[in-house]
Amino acid sequence: MSKAPLIVALLVAASGTAFAQQCQCIDIGDIKARKKEATTAIEAYGAEMNKIAEQMQRTQDPVSYSSARREKLQKNIQAALDAKAQGGNRISATPVLIHTDDNGKKKGVAATSNMCQIEDNFHPSMTACMRESIMRHEGYHQAECNRMFDAGKMLEAARTGKGTDRFERANYTLLMYGMEEVAAYTEELKFLSAEEVRLAKAPECKPKEPPKRDYTAEQRNRQPANQKPADPVKSGVDELRKKLGF
Repeated sequence: MSKAPLIVALLVAASGTAFAQQCQCIDIGDIKARKKEATTAIEAYGAEMNKIAEQMQRTQDPVSYSSARREKLQKNIQAALDAKAQGGNRISATPVLIHTDDNGKKKGVAATSNMCQIEDNFHPSMTACMRESIMRHEGYHQAECNRMFDAGKMLEAARTGKGTDRFERANYTLLMYGMEEVAAYTEELKFLSAEEVRLAKAPECKPKEPPKRDYTAEQRNRQPANQKPADPVKSGVDELRKKLGF
């Protein structure tokens, strides 16, 4: 075996270890908040998918995926998230593709493009822990994108301008799209839960005990409980007698 593959294997192993321990004690609050957001998003997708399943059964229509239907679904998910948010969301639960709005401002947190590339627009203040959490989410989307990638359909989309959305190219139903989102949030929860457990056991994250007070010096300086305080008049008379010799 040559040295090159061995070095690559070691680098991969080392990078995996590094990624597994991105979070620090200071991230515990963010971890709890993000877990709540991810759980809320999963519950909201579940509720929406139940509605879609009922519609499919009632109309005998598979409810094919479309960008318009996706947009409507995402708004419902974001509304559910906002309803449970405390003091605003730490991270958007429905990341959109990186784009520039009408005011020229770059929008979006992170997303996987239709060419299976992960794009991010992380704020400089976002910690490595939260970045890794989002990347776990997008990493799942990227893997699914690569799995369904079809070069022939991609060329046809480029030629006709139709089917540029990867879910449309793959003839996804809206239900299948929702299932992929749930799986992506589940990947986040796996990472966050493992980090929460690790940090809870870490000695450096445990609350510091208050310093113990040493009472021994105070006890030594105190008078015995049965000792009467000195009489200043008597002490003065005794001192005078000593000086006068009687």
